[in-house]
Amino acid sequence: MASNDSNELGRFDQSFVIRMIRDFLLALTMIVVFEMGGRLLLAMNEFAREDREATEVAAEQLARDVKDIMLNRGGPVAARTVYPIIQRNHAERGLEIAIVPSATTVESIRETFDFRPRGVVPEWPEGKHHEATVQLEAEEFCLQCHVTAKVGDVLGHVAVRKYRTARIDEWWSEARVVSVVGMANVILHTIVLFLLLRLRMQPLLELRAIVARLAKGRLDFSRRAEAKSNDEFGELATDLNLFLDRVCDLIEDVNGVLGQVGAVNERLAQVSSQTGEQLESVHAKVQGATRQTYEIREALIAPSDESVESLDLVLSALETATPEGEEFDELRGKLREVLTLYRESAERTRAGQKQLDGLGESLMDLARAVQADTHYQGEIRVLEERMRVIAESGRDLLDRLMTREEPGSVTD
Repeated sequence: MASNDSNELGRFDQSFVIRMIRDFLLALTMIVVFEMGGRLLLAMNEFAREDREATEVAAEQLARDVKDIMLNRGGPVAARTVYPIIQRNHAERGLEIAIVPSATTVESIRETFDFRPRGVVPEWPEGKHHEATVQLEAEEFCLQCHVTAKVGDVLGHVAVRKYRTARIDEWWSEARVVSVVGMANVILHTIVLFLLLRLRMQPLLELRAIVARLAKGRLDFSRRAEAKSNDEFGELATDLNLFLDRVCDLIEDVNGVLGQVGAVNERLAQVSSQTGEQLESVHAKVQGATRQTYEIREALIAPSDESVESLDLVLSALETATPEGEEFDELRGKLREVLTLYRESAERTRAGQKQLDGLGESLMDLARAVQADTHYQGEIRVLEERMRVIAESGRDLLDRLMTREEPGSVTD
């Protein structure tokens, strides 16, 4: 189980659920508003198309009702009681009515019943409306009360109006009920959605907590998410585990590469040390050989041309001054041989001196080249030090990745 701090990490009701519920609530509210707007448009359409015909039908029905009331002799008297009821009934249907007697009817009723008939006095409000009017003509049975009238005379007329405000009032009355019921449904559906989301999104919360701890370095890469379902969330947990496996494999590969880098670094250090020792030894030997070469050259001083000419003069003088004889001839022959050998030795000595001069120059060049190559040894040491630092840094990084654990938490 994770600590309280880790449980607070990525709480569902602090982020996603609030946005989801808010969007869902707004969407359902907009649906209710659109429904009410649609009902209003439908009411306006019904007023424009259906209410005109309905007004005409209501006017004809009102005319028939008035005739039915007048079928008996007491009809004109009863009308004073029945007309308000008819007016109220039509008002409940959103209709305004008027029953207007003609002058003939007023005169006849005053003469027969001794009162002045008023009918239903119209009190028309302002506003857009549909209106239908039906005239009441005298028939045979009407002449019993309408004594001054004749068959076919106009006894009055009825008028019916349907106002648009009546339709709006009907819509508003219905809209209040719809809005209350709709908002109750919205709240109920929101609560149900909240509970379902908390139940079904719990695996995602655990994945989010694991990813957050991994991202913040509070958990090592050996931790794996538990796939608790076979839906998309279970597949997401499986994919996360596969990704962590690949990361661990890469870390192991990098660890192996760093180990090889360390081994190469050690070998490079050994080679660098051995190379430095060998270069110093070669440099010392080259310098010693150079000194010996010049010492030998100095020791091998060839006889000069003047010395050879002096020997020739001595030999010539000896031949001139010495008398004839075998012993002197033998002596002169040996002197000639010595002179010849001396000349050959001088030539060889000169040739050896030239070779020693060339060898000395070569050794000096070699010594300078060896001395010049010593700076590569310093660069190799710098490279070895950098590789050592890189290897150590890489190992420290891998140790932090693989052994970091969240403080104060216990793995499940």
